[in-house]
Amino acid sequence: MEITHATSGAWFEFHDPGFRRFQKIGNLQLESGETLPDVTIAYQTWGELNSDKSNAILINHALTGWSDVSAWWPQMVGAGLPFDSDKYFIICPNVIGGCQGSTGPSSLAPDGKRWGSRFPYLTVRDLVRAEVELSNQLGIPRYLLAVGPSLGGMRSLEWAIEFPNRIGAICTIGSSAVATGDQIGTWSTEIHAIKADPHFHGGDFYEREKGPIQGMGIARKIAHLSYR
Repeated sequence: MEITHATSGAWFEFHDPGFRRFQKIGNLQLESGETLPDVTIAYQTWGELNSDKSNAILINHALTGWSDVSAWWPQMVGAGLPFDSDKYFIICPNVIGGCQGSTGPSSLAPDGKRWGSRFPYLTVRDLVRAEVELSNQLGIPRYLLAVGPSLGGMRSLEWAIEFPNRIGAICTIGSSAVATGDQIGTWSTEIHAIKADPHFHGGDFYEREKGPIQGMGIARKIAHLSYR
């Protein structure tokens, strides 16, 4: 079946890329021992990297965010704003697995079909290793700051733990090093809501007419009850 529309909130290759840029980083060895082949990372940037590559700032988005920081943090990134694009080179990659241009379940696997339920399990460490390889390929040796909310804060913390020589400082917002029992219970309930949607199809809904929109809507409502 040829996909001509989105069955979820995923970005597909037939969509307008907007200001996304794309970088292939090759195969990624995962913490599980599996290899994710031919990984692509979508990202956006603001400002210019200076000649000695010393003015880079990494912004890591939250779980349901994406690379367009100016859309979800409009008063923070830009000329004259706290993350001043006249002074700094700011980059925000779309997390792998997040389906906003970086390799994820909605992407095409080597067999030409969407990954869907076959997509491997990822850890925060895997996400950061992909970002490190992106930084290597873009020629960014070190960041002045890694900042992020929620999952983005977890990734910023992982950068500092695993690659301390490549980070000057971190700023984590609404984040932690571990998930509490309450958080795990809430997230599990959200996952069950999505899986209970009749259009979930075991995770292989990308090449169907409808996706689990209602289940995802319920999951999002549950999530908002915890944002306090």
